[in-house]
Amino acid sequence: MPNKILGGNMKNINVDEPVANLIEKFPNLKNILKDLGFIEITNPIALSTVGKMVSIKKGAEIKNIDLDLIKEKLREEGFNLVDVENVSDDSKEDNDRLSLLKSYIERLSKGEDLEAVRSDFVKNFKDVSSKEIVDAEQELIMIGLPLEKVQKLCDIHSALFHESNIVDESQKDLEKIPGHPLNILSAENKKIKILADEVKNSKDKLAKIRELLKINSHYGKKAGLIYPLLKTKYDIVGPSDVMWAVDDEIRSDLSRIVKTNSYNEENLNNVLDRIYEMIYKEENILFPLLKENFTEEEWNKIYGDFGEYGLDLVDDVPLWKDYKPKEILPKEENSYGSLDFETGSLKIKEALQIFRTIDVELTFIDKDDFVRYYSEGKDKIFPRPQSCLNRDVTSCHPPKVVPMVKSLLDDFKSKKRDRLVICKDIKGKKVLVKYLAVYDEAGDYLGTLETVEDISHY
Repeated sequence: MPNKILGGNMKNINVDEPVANLIEKFPNLKNILKDLGFIEITNPIALSTVGKMVSIKKGAEIKNIDLDLIKEKLREEGFNLVDVENVSDDSKEDNDRLSLLKSYIERLSKGEDLEAVRSDFVKNFKDVSSKEIVDAEQELIMIGLPLEKVQKLCDIHSALFHESNIVDESQKDLEKIPGHPLNILSAENKKIKILADEVKNSKDKLAKIRELLKINSHYGKKAGLIYPLLKTKYDIVGPSDVMWAVDDEIRSDLSRIVKTNSYNEENLNNVLDRIYEMIYKEENILFPLLKENFTEEEWNKIYGDFGEYGLDLVDDVPLWKDYKPKEILPKEENSYGSLDFETGSLKIKEALQIFRTIDVELTFIDKDDFVRYYSEGKDKIFPRPQSCLNRDVTSCHPPKVVPMVKSLLDDFKSKKRDRLVICKDIKGKKVLVKYLAVYDEAGDYLGTLETVEDISHY
């Protein structure tokens, strides 16, 4: 069958290369693969996440599409298929290591005995980097293993890696720099371990569990400042989704014990074990990953927002001498202008002070689902770091909540409903939360307003 020459040139293509990379080189490839059954690549989010992890060969395997048929079609369209043999030896070795590492995790997921898997692991790996662990776990998510299943495996993975030598690829010991965000997070982990030990060894466990709930501050920093940045800027989904989900389960389990004032000894020990494992995973998997990726500017922003989530786990928080706060430029003197409404007018300065005075926390999400505004104030029920501004609102929520957030916003856009009102207990307070659709005069969707109000005193 004759080849069709596109633009007069043969195009080299390797079916083991990530789909997103290939489409970036050859944009017309998207429609070719779509017609062959790769429907998901028309979704920009899927292409920018799964597409960066999955090759044509792996995608064909997942979707049960005949690889020979794909190759034949590519040749028809003028592509020259590059043999796997042409891939560098280093690249093949990296792929082999990743495949082998993934195989251990998959064996554990099928219920194989941990000791048997550990034995094979030690035979084949003298060391393992945190990046390889993350890549293996993330690729399992990308190729279709349900997040819930990966989440359940999370603690088992950690147990598997305890006996290996995890290599810190970063040369910077940021944890040792006084006041650096990693230094504070590491100090908080030491305190969390002390509190968990006290729960385990105390006769009055309930009192100690209430102290351990300070863990909310530590997990809140990760949820608000670290996981979203990993996901949105670096496309590192695995640790964000898996660890975030485990953090939420730990917090939920501890809160339930405090709320009911009762606990089951076996369940409590299980929660404590998960806390210990999370400390280990942070120190040996998450922190090296952050050191490898986060820039000095990003660490500065994170440090500036730490106070939003509380620092009560560490008694004396040292100042980070290298912190460079963002320069606050003087605002234009426009406070003498006014805003005219049908029912009157307000000076801009008056409007600003009204927003600062009302006893309601406000957050506005625009029509494209980006966080554009949140109201000022201290001691907020829902902390809002500055880094959340101009970020997709779904990246600010734990994985299990994201489908509900998307569904609500879709309902607002389609006018299936225009509000959701919730009253619940948060931090020992009765809190009224409203999500209100905002439309213009023509009825077009402008965004969503979230209001959060403490109604305990009513």
